[in-house]
Amino acid sequence: MPLCELNTNVPRAKVDESFVKELSQLVASIVDVPEKGVTLQVNPDQLMMRAGTLDPVVTVAITGFSTKYFTDAMREKWVTSLTTFLSEKLGITDHGRIIVAFHFIEATHVGFFGKLASSQLK
Repeated sequence: MPLCELNTNVPRAKVDESFVKELSQLVASIVDVPEKGVTLQVNPDQLMMRAGTLDPVVTVAITGFSTKYFTDAMREKWVTSLTTFLSEKLGITDHGRIIVAFHFIEATHVGFFGKLASSQLK
């Protein structure tokens, strides 16, 4: 059940519904879960700067409570897959401008369906 927040200064015109759908499918495939277990928040048109320029940049925050999403091998898979996808779809060829950050949280710190995730794992 990864939560993914993408921020970019790329215009909304390039970040349409098909982009969001493809990103959702990619995230589901990375962690091998049905797409119904993926939550995305995509924020285009942000005022963002990296390395002193306003050139296109994207940050992706991956949050989850399953340790299997955050092993070294999985983090490498996340970074490689997302960098390839975002470079292709958003035209960001400088891969130093695609940043992926990982945030592990305890299952007791997230809820959905009106219950804590920890109670749904039993």
